[in-house]
Amino acid sequence: VLHLSLRDLGTDVVLSAANFVDDVEHCLKAGTSPHLAEQRVGHRDFIEGTLHDVLTGAAGVPDDKPVIFSPFGLGVLDLALGKYVYDTVQETGRLDLVEGFFHETRRYG
Repeated sequence: VLHLSLRDLGTDVVLSAANFVDDVEHCLKAGTSPHLAEQRVGHRDFIEGTLHDVLTGAAGVPDDKPVIFSPFGLGVLDLALGKYVYDTVQETGRLDLVEGFFHETRRYG
């Protein structure tokens, strides 16, 4: 699960999954889903690691439970992932455009 919203996932969901974040301190504040989970259990042990940990091999991604990535400090990641998903769906021919959904899409090329 790519968790792009701040509070969409309940604490039970968060605590039953392998959680990865971009920055622990940034993600566990302001009432985010991971922060609420921390407040509920009183620790951060449910955080498996950071994006850096995964990319460098310091943390592995388990395949026996759901994985949640909460990139609350990486706005550019939101854009990159959105573009990737858009391109992938477009390539499969399954893209359904909603006319007028975006006011402007060509501002910067």
